[in-house]
Amino acid sequence: MTRAKDPVLILIFRGTHQVLSAEKRLKGGGVPMRLIPVPRHLSSDCGLAIRVPLDQRDRARDILSRARLLPVSAHLPREGGEYDPVVL
Repeated sequence: MTRAKDPVLILIFRGTHQVLSAEKRLKGGGVPMRLIPVPRHLSSDCGLAIRVPLDQRDRARDILSRARLLPVSAHLPREGGEYDPVVL
């Protein structure tokens, strides 16, 4: 499980179905992850996002790419509640 101080990546998807499908694929691929509410500063049609450890970025991208479930955006949290967009 990811502790709050560990660097994480927030993945935003188009809708609930995509989030739940991505969750299933990531768990099946052994990527530690957690479903979280979409942070307020980030917009999404879905109220859920996926948080993965930053060191699992490449693995998550490979799994989601093969499943054609790439997120619409990915973000790195920073201090002060802001988020930096990044390429998954």
